[in-house]
Amino acid sequence: MEKKRKTKYLILFSFYTSINIFLLYKIKGSKEVRDSWKTVYVRNFHWWDFFVFIAFLVIAFNLSKWFINNAVPKLRSIYSKYCCQYGSMTRGFYIKTFGIIFSIWIVFFLAFYPGTANNDAIFILENPIKLSNHHPIVYNLYTYAFYRIGCLMHNPNLGLALLSLVQMAGMAYVLTKAIIILRGKGASLWLCHGLAVYFGISPVFPTYAVSAIKDTPFSICLFALLICLYELADTKGELLSEYGFRMRMALCMFGVVIFRNNGILVIAGLAAVLLVIYKKYIKQILAIALVLFVAGLIISRVTAIISDGQLFQEQVGIPIQQTAAAVVKGKPLNDSEKEYLYRLLPEDRWQLYAPGCSDMLKWNEAFDRQYLNQTKKQFMQIWGRLLVRNPKVYAEAYILGTYGIWGIETRNKEQYYNKEIYKNSLGLYQQSPLPASIRDAVYIYYCNRFTYRYLSMGTAFWLFLAVTLWLLYKRSYMYVVVTVPMWMLFISLLLATPIAFAFRYGFVIAMLFPFYILQPFMAGLEGSCLNG
Repeated sequence: MEKKRKTKYLILFSFYTSINIFLLYKIKGSKEVRDSWKTVYVRNFHWWDFFVFIAFLVIAFNLSKWFINNAVPKLRSIYSKYCCQYGSMTRGFYIKTFGIIFSIWIVFFLAFYPGTANNDAIFILENPIKLSNHHPIVYNLYTYAFYRIGCLMHNPNLGLALLSLVQMAGMAYVLTKAIIILRGKGASLWLCHGLAVYFGISPVFPTYAVSAIKDTPFSICLFALLICLYELADTKGELLSEYGFRMRMALCMFGVVIFRNNGILVIAGLAAVLLVIYKKYIKQILAIALVLFVAGLIISRVTAIISDGQLFQEQVGIPIQQTAAAVVKGKPLNDSEKEYLYRLLPEDRWQLYAPGCSDMLKWNEAFDRQYLNQTKKQFMQIWGRLLVRNPKVYAEAYILGTYGIWGIETRNKEQYYNKEIYKNSLGLYQQSPLPASIRDAVYIYYCNRFTYRYLSMGTAFWLFLAVTLWLLYKRSYMYVVVTVPMWMLFISLLLATPIAFAFRYGFVIAMLFPFYILQPFMAGLEGSCLNG
């Protein structure tokens, strides 16, 4: 019976792996996410592709089976021998771990002083209220508040520097907290300090820590929430009876909701699962949900009053892409469809359709965003009619619009976040206090594609799936709950991503990666939360 269960989960993982690789094999892609539909497309399917897929499935199944039966026991043995060291926790360990991460990041911060800011951040600072129709109002005000502090001190750069330092401290804190938990499970001092150094010197982490983008505070809050869920699983839900823990958990959830628009979906999915798994604490969970609902309702009402309402185009990035694909290479449009779609965007501009980036259309100067906001129902009706006539075109458009999220080792330059401040008239500019030689050395290291190279989002989620299935196989359902927010994030990106490649949308998976990848190798060891 147990062997059949293991085989079932192996088949699930192998099927996902083979589907993933097979679809990537059929994609004629590009390293430029904004390339035309004429050069980025899905190759035609043939009858022999069925046998190609079966070959992928057989190979994936056998490799996975070999890894579980042969490699995992050896890796557990290595972990037990070299990576375990039980001992008491001291305050000095926390300070040292935090200090390693933060002190290394300080060098990066000074080299790129006062931080980085993309075009969205500059537009927010120019008009935080108006931009609330595109970005969450609380995030806008959060960013603007730091800028105003700098202005009051007659130094706008100082405001951005304070924002960078706060985010650095917040990210270093949650990473340190996770390392402490790992230490409590018996991880050796060298492994924990090694992780601290890894987070310090891996360029992706300080880059996001000093970036004025909503993905950074969102990722910090989501990672902190995952820590809460892990602690909750450790106590089998007993922490929910403590008021302090409930408040901490509610604050983390609130941060996830207010810093990014898809945060509400993440928390809604998590709340539903919590009610099922922690039935004993339904009242406490509902109380947290009620507080979040009321707070969210108040914020949405305020946003509706002070702004023109959310831009519908931000909610229908994928439908816009699919509609564009149908316009340029689908079956002919009828007169009413032409009249509507060419009013929305001139006929010749639809040819700008880039399968990997909806911005080419929805942020085109000729795109009538106000008209789309006024005709939401009509747009969705036309989208539905075109779907019926062009299912293959829609499926291909969806694959090409999302494959950077799910595709194993799919990457392009959009994975690497910028390290500049967008041109502005706000008095914000980079001016490092470090000597030129040191600054140049830091820049060469942190901006090198080799050092900055990181697992693609698709690879990270693929490995995360393996760990999730392993938890399900072990029937460790309370620990499966810890994975729920990440899967809700993954789903939300598959539903509404505006760009196929944007690592910042799933940056939190990079923070989480070293911890979840260690879990199967810790299993069964003394002090480990997961026995098996």
